[in-house]
Amino acid sequence: MKQKRTLLLIAISLFAFTLLMCEYTDYPDPIWDEDDAGNAAPVITSMSPPDLAYEGITEITITGSNFSSVPSQNQVTFNGYAARLDEANSTSTQLVLTTPVFITESRGSEFNAVDSVQILVAAQGAYSPAEYDQPFRVERAVVKLGGFAGEAPAKNATTVTADANGNIYVAAEDKILYKIDSVGVRTAYATGLSGAERDLKAADPGTVYFARNIPYIYRVDPGGGASVRWLKAGSKVACLDFDQNQDIYAGGNNDSLYWVDVDAEFARGVAPAEDYVYNSLRVYNGYVYVSGEYEGTDTNVTVTQGIWKHEIVAGQDTLGARTLVYDWANYTYADEQDITSFVIDENGLLYIGTSTGSGPAIVNLDEGTQTTMPFYDTVLDAPAEHLFMGNDTYIYAVIVDPDNSDAVTTIPVRIAQSNTGSTYYGH
Repeated sequence: MKQKRTLLLIAISLFAFTLLMCEYTDYPDPIWDEDDAGNAAPVITSMSPPDLAYEGITEITITGSNFSSVPSQNQVTFNGYAARLDEANSTSTQLVLTTPVFITESRGSEFNAVDSVQILVAAQGAYSPAEYDQPFRVERAVVKLGGFAGEAPAKNATTVTADANGNIYVAAEDKILYKIDSVGVRTAYATGLSGAERDLKAADPGTVYFARNIPYIYRVDPGGGASVRWLKAGSKVACLDFDQNQDIYAGGNNDSLYWVDVDAEFARGVAPAEDYVYNSLRVYNGYVYVSGEYEGTDTNVTVTQGIWKHEIVAGQDTLGARTLVYDWANYTYADEQDITSFVIDENGLLYIGTSTGSGPAIVNLDEGTQTTMPFYDTVLDAPAEHLFMGNDTYIYAVIVDPDNSDAVTTIPVRIAQSNTGSTYYGH
């Protein structure tokens, strides 16, 4: 019996050994080809701009080699966030893209920039990405000012302006004019406001004028303190701006546009405005530009909302006839959005703030071609009100705080862009 068991074990062992010695050849084809080195890795030779971009809006061109000839097969990331590629203008040696929005998603609102951003370019078929080897900084395009965001109780901003020294002035619903200095420190600058200011303009050194849709222009003297009811200019003043002599043009729901001699403290009408209600005014290139609505009954008037201009003639205190700059009815979202205010840059490009609606918060207008296009629509939501632009590249505005979901809070913001404002004569 023992001999039989021994013979059985020997037989089983021989069978197992035979199986091990046989070669199994029915494997599937390997997924990974260990001899495939992949396509040549992409290479970055330069970037434009080379070291700074604003999130969500800056167009960047990356030049290099070994990018995929099919644009959609390339990906560019900033700290892991994919950028939007302009496929129509991208090639195997040049990628055109827009900086992604990622600061607001990854950091709190107190962070306005990220240094040492890692930028990678990956191409389909290449096993290694290219990394940009120079320091690169990404900043917010829209910066909240003065700690108004999230403040409890809320200090809703109504208007904003800036002076030549980098100081920012904000009128708020609590009837205080706040000053934010060049390093961001906020202080109460003046009292005696109404909480419903319509326009605010600063003149050096530290004098601030404002309008509140009543017959008077108000003034805050250098150093701040109590505001004073300064000068009457028609029935309702809602907007104002300086001319080259630092005198003032003012408009609103008035019988006329008014010119104000600041030193003599004298105002007189210089252009009929009956039935026109103006909400924004800017002196540019020898003209007074105004925006607003026609509220009369004259059937010969076909433009009921728009931007107009008057030529400055016979010195600074006489204006020519009203001429049309842009009929708002031609704007795509005119049925649901109104003009809130506007500014003009050094090239004559208009930036028009809009009220709540589906369109962009700010729209650019080329006066010559009559074309419009959205401005910063990836980082701004309508409405945008009380726009101001001085002699630098910043635009200031009052917007609804996008991060306050508990209540509608209006805050002042500073918008960075590349064009300098048209000459602001208050500075």
